[in-house]
Amino acid sequence: MDLRTVLLLPGQGAYRPGAFAGPVSAPVAELLDVVDAVAAEFGHAPVSPLLTDAEAADGRRLAETDPFALQLAIYAAALVYAREVDLREPADVVIGHSMGEMAAAAHAGCFTAADGARIAAHRARALEHTAAGAGGMLALTLPARRATALLAAAELPGARLAVVNAPRHVVASGPEDALGRLAALADVLGVRAVRLTAPYPFHNPLLATAQAEFAAAIEGIAERPARRRLYSPALGGLVTDDTDVKASLVAQVTRPVDFLAALRELQTYGLESVVECGRAGLGELVRQATGRAARTAERWLAEDTGLEPAAPAPAPRAVPAAEPRVPTPVATAAPAAPVSGTGPAPVPATEPVAQGSAAARPVPAAPAAGGDVLATLQQVYADRLGYPVEAMDPEADLEGDLGIDSLKRMEVLSTLIDRFGLHHVADDTRFALQSTLGGLARLIDETGRSGGTATAVRADG
Repeated sequence: MDLRTVLLLPGQGAYRPGAFAGPVSAPVAELLDVVDAVAAEFGHAPVSPLLTDAEAADGRRLAETDPFALQLAIYAAALVYAREVDLREPADVVIGHSMGEMAAAAHAGCFTAADGARIAAHRARALEHTAAGAGGMLALTLPARRATALLAAAELPGARLAVVNAPRHVVASGPEDALGRLAALADVLGVRAVRLTAPYPFHNPLLATAQAEFAAAIEGIAERPARRRLYSPALGGLVTDDTDVKASLVAQVTRPVDFLAALRELQTYGLESVVECGRAGLGELVRQATGRAARTAERWLAEDTGLEPAAPAPAPRAVPAAEPRVPTPVATAAPAAPVSGTGPAPVPATEPVAQGSAAARPVPAAPAAGGDVLATLQQVYADRLGYPVEAMDPEADLEGDLGIDSLKRMEVLSTLIDRFGLHHVADDTRFALQSTLGGLARLIDETGRSGGTATAVRADG
């Protein structure tokens, strides 16, 4: 069995404000409407504005103020990207990372889009009821074996190895004080540690009460056999007709996830490329784990038009009063060719959209300003901070997503002032306040144009 192309639906960290701002295709509008209707069932405001307004709250703020909305937004974004990719060219297998397994199961047909959203909402509500303030998650640049030994030696109550992502990348979860002590210990040992925006200590026995409430809440939700190949890291294998997918989603609330093992098993099926349905930074982890290329769905879809993806402009959507009618799945007469050309015959995506809507694509926003400037910024930050340049996502939050605190940003800023000839605006606080590399690149570009200062990149350091 060849499973060459993988559709990866990420979990925590995948949310980006305004990911679908601007004109959207019928599949995007349909799925956002479905998720908004489910949010209304739970007495919550629509979550689609988080994904259609570039000025919406970022992930760190939502984790603190509205984790329910954050969880639904992550689910919606992953599902939208997955459907858009599959409408163009279906992948051979779907896989979810952490809470991304809920969206992956819905995309594979185990649940309707609405029921998948209900599962995500029940999980979020159970966590809200029982786990508020229970802790969070900390990423460590360590092999799993060393991380396990470090946690055992530190004797931090409640702290656990939660996720193994790559040969030298793991995530620990636990109470706030334990994570603080672990981060301090990592600093002493010279181990890079980054606090994640996760609002709870996922994949940890600390969430046992939430797990029980979640299991009871989704008991009546209908489950059906997957309509396409689905790999579950929680189960450690491909889903079959006999798999209890709901039980696996419940189990993973407290059970650690071995994403590295999942990727390596997929290699035995012929894995060649991965499309990440969001921008959680998993592409670099895939490369570290498998040596294979990974692209974001945004970039993959943009290749169809030849335009680079960019930070979109805000464009409000009307909010529906009730859940729209979702079309019944329709069998196709002949399968479309998979990306690799020789993979297994794909099956129709869950809840296909109305006929003709597959041709509608999101209209990419205009390219971001200062492509050369942005590339230089990515290289400077990567060199100064010891990151792989691939991890320097232009729209990732420098502090919230990449762990670059204000002190480090000021240190790098001094280099940038010299590199781009910005001494005349060295006191301009806008440069220090920019939260993304893309925003900083655009500001440097605009400053060069308006102030008449050349922004040519110096070849030396």
